[in-house]
Amino acid sequence: MKIIAIKGGLGNQLFQYAYGRNLELSGEKIVFDISFFDRNKAKIDTARNFKLNNFNLGTKAGFVNKKRPVLNIFKKIKRNLGFGQGDFYQSEKYFNNITDIIRQDFKLRRKMNNVAEIVFDVIQKEKISVSIHVRRGDYVQDAKTNEYHGVCAQYYYEKALATIAEKLQEKDLEKIHLFIFSDDIEWVKNNLSFPYPITFVSNPAIPDYEELILMSKCAHHIIANSSFSWWGAWLNSNPQKVVIAPAKWFNGKPSTYKDIVPDSWIKI
Repeated sequence: MKIIAIKGGLGNQLFQYAYGRNLELSGEKIVFDISFFDRNKAKIDTARNFKLNNFNLGTKAGFVNKKRPVLNIFKKIKRNLGFGQGDFYQSEKYFNNITDIIRQDFKLRRKMNNVAEIVFDVIQKEKISVSIHVRRGDYVQDAKTNEYHGVCAQYYYEKALATIAEKLQEKDLEKIHLFIFSDDIEWVKNNLSFPYPITFVSNPAIPDYEELILMSKCAHHIIANSSFSWWGAWLNSNPQKVVIAPAKWFNGKPSTYKDIVPDSWIKI
């Protein structure tokens, strides 16, 4: 039996589940350990909440909340020695043989709330919708997190948007409508500007798991170095989509994140 720890933010939880779901379907017995959400809150990591219960998961595996101190110490030592990235499984290679199943599992269990539905209607009506994710939060506020992750600069978003424009026909440029997602939406409003109509999506009334689905409904995507917007782009199953991703995902060596961005996405 394999025990898979579910931990971190929503995007990481989706990666860990997808990895385990693939193992389950290959015949391996697995259990999802969610004890992280009781003990975290947060000593070394940003405090997180368990979010997978908002999705239409098809797994038959159990979700258990059992502390395993010896195993946790072993994993911490392994991580500190530089072996692995803490079992986050941040690559589609762990589940690219069951993509249709994963997209089905990550549909919402319940209808989105009224505020999110209004945004969804706007996205549906636009001819060329482009999601832009600006990740700040602990990437900016926590020095250790900032040192590890870094943030995408304004020129990245400008170049990414120009790249998408280059992929479109001249007559379609006037149809572009941007949908901005951010954990610091007021900062974006005050500090970034783009030459296209904009809808600022992020709102306290829209939970993050509904934001994720709204992001996936856009035609094209400019993501941050964030597993959240990674999934927002990946859940869009349209093969014609254009996805722009940061070439530098972490501030570490490229070898530590070379498999995160799918080959079909454009790195800048």
